[in-house]
Amino acid sequence: MMNWSDVVGLVNNEPSIDSEGFPVSGSSKPRNVFANRKSVKSSEYYAAKQSGIQLSLIFEIRDVDYQGETKIKYKGNSYEIERSYEKGEFIELTCKKEGDTHEVGL
Repeated sequence: MMNWSDVVGLVNNEPSIDSEGFPVSGSSKPRNVFANRKSVKSSEYYAAKQSGIQLSLIFEIRDVDYQGETKIKYKGNSYEIERSYEKGEFIELTCKKEGDTHEVGL
């Protein structure tokens, strides 16, 4: 059931220049939108895990709210958007928790 009870902050990477003239990465202020939080399907989770990616959540938002952001803030945690999937007037954003770097053994 879709009830749009979650609020996520969409964040864009905004590169800038430091005081010495070198590029540094930064983030924009989160733009809050309503979302539906969904679980990652087991087949997608395990396929990503084989590639060394630990998927955490899927957020469904309205297509008009998404402007190509690369990160999401949700309940105090930061997530990187790994994949976006359009479904009519909605878009699913598949995310991994920022800093989760579970490498597959070589």
